[in-house]
Amino acid sequence: MKKLLFVFLLICCFQKSEAQFYQNILNYNPKITPANGVKIKTNLIYQSSPYQMVTLFIDGYSYGSKKTIGLKLVYYIYNGEFINYSASSTGARTPKIFLANENGKVVVFLDDKIYYQHFTVSALCFGISATSFQGWSAVDEAVTGTNVKELTYENAFSGNVNFSGGIWNAVGNVGIGTTTPKERLSVNGNIRAKEIKVETANWPDYVFQPSYPLMSLDKIESFIKANGHLPDVPSAKEVAENGVEVGANQAMLLKKIEELTLHLIETNNTIKELQRENKAMKEQLSDGRKKVQLKHEKHHGRFVLQ
Repeated sequence: MKKLLFVFLLICCFQKSEAQFYQNILNYNPKITPANGVKIKTNLIYQSSPYQMVTLFIDGYSYGSKKTIGLKLVYYIYNGEFINYSASSTGARTPKIFLANENGKVVVFLDDKIYYQHFTVSALCFGISATSFQGWSAVDEAVTGTNVKELTYENAFSGNVNFSGGIWNAVGNVGIGTTTPKERLSVNGNIRAKEIKVETANWPDYVFQPSYPLMSLDKIESFIKANGHLPDVPSAKEVAENGVEVGANQAMLLKKIEELTLHLIETNNTIKELQRENKAMKEQLSDGRKKVQLKHEKHHGRFVLQ
């Protein structure tokens, strides 16, 4: 007898905890452009005892944007707060979504002001009365109330995600204009941007250290004659085959500028030294001429030394 009673209670508990699916709770189909957005007023009581765990499905079509709607929302209410709330989308329309507590009832707000949206709402839940999924409505009102939470989209995919003109592969590489990206972002085409910031290490300030082995101009000339390009600079063939890494290329160009600067400083110092020597030689030559002039004047009479 005790065994039969235990089995009966176990069956009752299982039936009570069984998930319930409610289809077409709300059918939204007004041919208007909402001024505020679409607020879905539910009959779900904002309470956490027992804790509330609901998954909502919003499916339809946005005629104004010509995009499908396929939203999935999940949230818990625990200790008077929305927790573990998020959204995902299988459609092309992804408006901002908010949850709120208005007058003790859960509301869902779609921040979407697009003409003529047609969608239905369904729900999956545990242990919530069927009456909570009756009498829902959708109105053109701004979100109000308390404990307003914006849901983030958290779509997750395994494998490759293909889209028109490209791919987001399973290892996280994105290709635009190519389906075989080898880098985090591979673009087969032109890129236009207002600014690009590249972070790179080992910036070549070391060129100005006294211990830096600066290649002489004679060796650079020999290298160019043998290879057809500067040392440390990739050849035209290498660039055509492998491209150029922007950060490394900028560092290499700066290195060459700094090396050139050192050669110019060295050349400038050499020129100044030659100018000093030339000036000294001119002064010596001038003094010598004066001495010869004086000597001839003394012994042979005055004459001018040309």
